[in-house]
Amino acid sequence: MLSKYLQSKEAVNYVCLTCSESEKIPLSVVRDFDRMDDGDPEVPPQFACEACGGAMYPEYYKGVHGYEYRIEDRLVKKEVAENTRVEQ
Repeated sequence: MLSKYLQSKEAVNYVCLTCSESEKIPLSVVRDFDRMDDGDPEVPPQFACEACGGAMYPEYYKGVHGYEYRIEDRLVKKEVAENTRVEQ
């Protein structure tokens, strides 16, 4: 009972990949989206930025399937992709 109460108070900080706005989304909401998603388990639950409509990514979130998502990992992949496009 106490564990469920504490989880309801926790939040996952999501950061917009376009404008860098951040938003705390309740852990229970993120987990519900994670459980409902039958897509790629390597992709975290997705939310849109209220400020600009861009894609948001969690600063850190360990999903219900055991995958860990970190904003640093996403930013490195984005930089590599952008550098690859520039070089071509």
